[in-house]
Amino acid sequence: KVADPMIEAQKSRLEAVTTLSAIAMRTERVQLGTAAIIAPLRNPTWLALSWATLDRLAGGRTILGVCVGAEQPKPGITGEFETAGANLKTRGQVMTEQLDIIRRLWAGERLDFDGVHHTLHGVQSELYPVRQPPIWIASNPHVGNLSPRLRQRMAQRVVDHAKGWMTCTASPDEYRTCWQELQDVARVSDRDPASIAPGYQMLCRIDNDRANAKAIGVEFVNRYYHSTYRSLDEARWGQDPYGTAEDCVQALHALAEAGCEHFVVRFAGDDQAEQLRRFTADVLPAFR
Repeated sequence: KVADPMIEAQKSRLEAVTTLSAIAMRTERVQLGTAAIIAPLRNPTWLALSWATLDRLAGGRTILGVCVGAEQPKPGITGEFETAGANLKTRGQVMTEQLDIIRRLWAGERLDFDGVHHTLHGVQSELYPVRQPPIWIASNPHVGNLSPRLRQRMAQRVVDHAKGWMTCTASPDEYRTCWQELQDVARVSDRDPASIAPGYQMLCRIDNDRANAKAIGVEFVNRYYHSTYRSLDEARWGQDPYGTAEDCVQALHALAEAGCEHFVVRFAGDDQAEQLRRFTADVLPAFR
């Protein structure tokens, strides 16, 4: 899965859908997705069309991962929303409408939509994805001392619109609590919790020297997010493993026991190919 930069200075990375289109042409089996597109920054009809195009190129191998953006307003995030003509304060409501629009356009519906944030009349797309790509919603209800009401709304959005849910920077206990809350909302809404795939995005660094792994980890986080954290714990990424392959195995097992079934693993450091090699050789065998 790839991330979703816009204009924020620290995110000088390739645009997500374009990048995945290139990867689609060089792969045959791997699933392709985002972790995650900040949906409120995009026009929903254009996102529906561009993702349907990607899904065609990939032969139906895509997963659309979306989110509302950062939990806390930050200067760079605020600037992205202002540049895109989007309202940071209403981003959750906006994304809820967007997901409804996208799914209905993918289904071939001639759409009349009168929402609070979007109005469409007689809009129909003639380019459909190979299948209805699964939509995953990424959210972090454990971050920021959110009210129970807001946590419930976040869970409800997943229940109403998504095939999967993903979070990050969570301890196993935090993950277990969030996943249980989501399942409770699903049951109240007459949706089988088993129909929702629980996922987690993990940052890790495999290194026999744990101190060195953590030093590289915090440097990576600060460079990636243009931040000045002094430690991984301060950045909240300290929940994830930085150390031996066995440390990584144990962290994955702990989250799996908390309910996680799908992992998106991101490696800290510039030696991405070497980290992937070590993960494949020393971590994956524990799960086969």
